[in-house]
Amino acid sequence: MTDACVLSFTSALIVKRLKVDESRQINIEGSRILVVDDDEIIRKLLRRVLERSAFIVDEADSGEDAIKCVQENTPDLILLDVMMDGIDGFNTCRQAKDITGMTEVPIIFVTGRSDTGSIVEGLDAGGSDYITKPINRHEALARIRNHLKMRKLMHFQNEFIAGLKRANLAKNRIIGVASHDLRNPIASIRGLSEFLTELGPLNDEQKEIASTIQSTSDSMLHLVDELLDLSVIESGEERSEMQPHSIRDLVSSSLNIYQFTANKKEIRLKLIEEGEFSDLLMLDKMQFRRLIDNLLSNAVKYSPMGSNILLKIKQSEQVLQISVEDEGPGIPVNEMHKLFTDFGKTSVQPTGNETSTGLGLSICKKIAEAHRGKVYAENRTDRIGARFTVELDTKRLRAKVS
Repeated sequence: MTDACVLSFTSALIVKRLKVDESRQINIEGSRILVVDDDEIIRKLLRRVLERSAFIVDEADSGEDAIKCVQENTPDLILLDVMMDGIDGFNTCRQAKDITGMTEVPIIFVTGRSDTGSIVEGLDAGGSDYITKPINRHEALARIRNHLKMRKLMHFQNEFIAGLKRANLAKNRIIGVASHDLRNPIASIRGLSEFLTELGPLNDEQKEIASTIQSTSDSMLHLVDELLDLSVIESGEERSEMQPHSIRDLVSSSLNIYQFTANKKEIRLKLIEEGEFSDLLMLDKMQFRRLIDNLLSNAVKYSPMGSNILLKIKQSEQVLQISVEDEGPGIPVNEMHKLFTDFGKTSVQPTGNETSTGLGLSICKKIAEAHRGKVYAENRTDRIGARFTVELDTKRLRAKVS
């Protein structure tokens, strides 16, 4: 399941749950409400109103007493006076929010101060709402019920998200296991087809069959490798090994390897350097090589015969920029959103009948983000073609080098 599918599925589940809850009404009866006020009359008034609405009510006559009550029994909502002896309501709110389990508990201030400064201070302290004195019973109950319902809905949503994360992790593990188990048989099929070709004289039909088996197994093996890469990256099972490396050495190594692939289409690869590259940067060598390899592979795949591909690296005090520019057909503007998504493909076709899984750029995006950077694409303005660029924070990466 892709990120987009997960998000869509999450939204659908939440909407469905909300509709179910609306039809049967969210049950907030029995919710525990803590009333904090140094005026006993106000506390008794609020207790009477709340208990008639089937709420459980705890009382505290000071900020210090409120913190103790919260520690003993986590409330579902707090009604908190602002002006009290000892610590005031704002400081009480801040301390309460620091207690485990209190982050999502709504705190409504009950006070006679209704000026903008007081309201802003209360919200900054972590408050959710304001009720002014003298208390209007109907208004107070409406606000309390709304906040309790919202808290319950947030709880449902968090449960859905947690469940989907577990499902996504399980999906990655299944894909990883399946890809790993499929890799060896497919590699064997490819090897046997090569052996068959070399074994003895074959007629034209047999050669075509052997060639088809070999090319098909190559495509399948490429897909399996990318699925395995994606599942490992998404699951977090691949431990990042950030070590000091020369960016020039890593890029040059990838360029040399892909020169052989480019030669088959008479494509010229050229490296252009700009800036100072004497400093080592903290990079995960395997992942970073995979990122550059995927960008070069993508450029070769969509470049016409006899064209040029430029690999530019530019390093400054702030930014490391690596760009791969091709002379292919470019990217349709209305299909830009498909790039860097799992299985995302545009209508542009490879120029040499190569296959595309739609996973290579998605892997690039995840690797760039793992290095706290970004990758993006654009069409060239100087000529026809596309440009894919990786940007990393040079200063951050260099600062980690001892």
